[in-house]
Amino acid sequence: MKKHFLIKLIIITILLSIIFSSCATKASVSASMDSGSLNRSLSETGYLSGETPESRMITYTASLELSVKDTEDTRRKLLEQVEINNGFIVRETENFITARIPSDKMDEYLIFARTLGNIENESRTGTDITDQYRDNILRLDNLKNVRNRYITLLERANTVTEILSIERELERVNLEIERLEGRIQHAQQSVAYSNITVRFRERAKPGPIGWIFYGLYRGVKWLFIWD
Repeated sequence: MKKHFLIKLIIITILLSIIFSSCATKASVSASMDSGSLNRSLSETGYLSGETPESRMITYTASLELSVKDTEDTRRKLLEQVEINNGFIVRETENFITARIPSDKMDEYLIFARTLGNIENESRTGTDITDQYRDNILRLDNLKNVRNRYITLLERANTVTEILSIERELERVNLEIERLEGRIQHAQQSVAYSNITVRFRERAKPGPIGWIFYGLYRGVKWLFIWD
């Protein structure tokens, strides 16, 4: 009896393992098919096929703080560099300049700015606006299709009431189209031109007592360190 019981137990175990194995295989195949379908869908919309970091829409903002010998000379040189790099001024004061610089010239502009003084602080931020940009493009296309349908309806309208009602809807759609076009243009400009702010202040100069301590420091340094 024990022998028959063991045989039955082994058979049941084998059957269960076959069933579980079959289920796992089907689930794997299904997941693979779903993944393939998703990839094809994304490829058709352009979100996956040929996607590279360079194709993403990134807006850059950079900030640089400097201590300089002469603030007026620094400001003049920065203004010249903005013009050389085909940028434009957003805001300018005696102590800072905010400019829009073509994104492919951003590093060149920052490298020059760093040479104008001692760097106190520096930061750079990149924001990916690709998805938002694409959403606005799709919404714009849909609204233009809606506008075309309203125009067709307007041509077929027979009464003054129908004409006025359709014209109101057309005005609403046109305003929404203009708003989206403004957002899209702003996004394109934000990607094409990086926003860079350079702040500069005059380097602190030691007073009479400060010069005494500075001289002592140089003397002690000379005793222990020879160049």
